[in-house]
Amino acid sequence: MGIMESVKNWIQPQRDPYTLYISINEIPQPRDWGTLQLAVGKDMVMSRDISLEASATEELLGWIERNLPKIKASGFQRVSFENVSAPLQQRIQALLIA
Repeated sequence: MGIMESVKNWIQPQRDPYTLYISINEIPQPRDWGTLQLAVGKDMVMSRDISLEASATEELLGWIERNLPKIKASGFQRVSFENVSAPLQQRIQALLIA
């Protein structure tokens, strides 16, 4: 692997086309807000601005549950989380498996 390819992979890592990537990008202003992104490989499945307060968890899980047909239609085989708390990861996993 050349130096330029190593730098490119560090800046923009290769994503597996069969992995559902679930990430939360925190927005510093206003506080306690972020963007939840669901992507399979490089393709965005859906995205939503969310409150990062603990009280918003049920609303977030309801939104994911309502969109399960679209998420499952993406053809993912694995799930990878980034910047998502372990308890929330477990609850999302339970929805995806059901």
